[in-house]
Amino acid sequence: MTTTIITGATSGIGLETAKGLAKEKHKLILVSRNLSKLESTKKLLDSENNIDCDIYEYDLSLIRDNINFYELILNRYSDIDFLINNVGAIFMKREETIEGLEKTFSLNHMSYFVLSKLFSQQGSPLKIINVSSEAHRNISLDFHDLQNKKNYNGWYSYKRSKLANIYLTYELHERLLKSKSTVNCLHPGVVNTNFANDNALPFKIVASLIKYFGISPKEGSETIMYLVKNNDIRNVSGLYFKKCMPVKSSQISHNQEYGLKLWDYSEEILSKYL
Repeated sequence: MTTTIITGATSGIGLETAKGLAKEKHKLILVSRNLSKLESTKKLLDSENNIDCDIYEYDLSLIRDNINFYELILNRYSDIDFLINNVGAIFMKREETIEGLEKTFSLNHMSYFVLSKLFSQQGSPLKIINVSSEAHRNISLDFHDLQNKKNYNGWYSYKRSKLANIYLTYELHERLLKSKSTVNCLHPGVVNTNFANDNALPFKIVASLIKYFGISPKEGSETIMYLVKNNDIRNVSGLYFKKCMPVKSSQISHNQEYGLKLWDYSEEILSKYL
């Protein structure tokens, strides 16, 4: 049986991906900070597909929770086949986690980094899929302010986090070359989900107008499903996909020096908790 971890699987494209993989009879491991939503998702998947779906309540904006989740999975399961890093949010006001990290950076990037780095240490091949976005374009990282302390802008912080997802993908690909594991990232499309609904009313209105013209969550999950199911690209790694096709990400996202710099910075944060 194929065992798959999905983060952020209680709504939107994460939920649609879980539904699709349940039909493929994957053993699903879902993680979220909202236990009631996890229980509802599990009930839905079990009733529709009669599968074994395990749920775990962790706040993935916290480094410690990512590590605790990893250690629990390590002790309860044999090797993981797929890790789908999908969790993400946009915060229009700057917030810090109890660990002192800016929340967009911590949830949207560090959770991807920690889980990818830790699970890729397993002995058998792992296929990692990182949900990024076309929002990564027309932005760069400020390596003097990765915690977004200066002139905070929620949209720009989100864009930087999606660029960080691509840097992580490309750098991890280089580190996995001697293994049979793979890592790819993707743009799911502008999807009409509840994304950004926790923000203030003015931004919710703008976001709702944008999403009104977006595709459905099921359509948004198609590229993820393609990367999981298509045997022809099972061994492909280090690519950015859009509409089930590899495309070129922004020019700056291919700067290996920046990718390594972000990796070292992220690893320094992680090392404080190991």
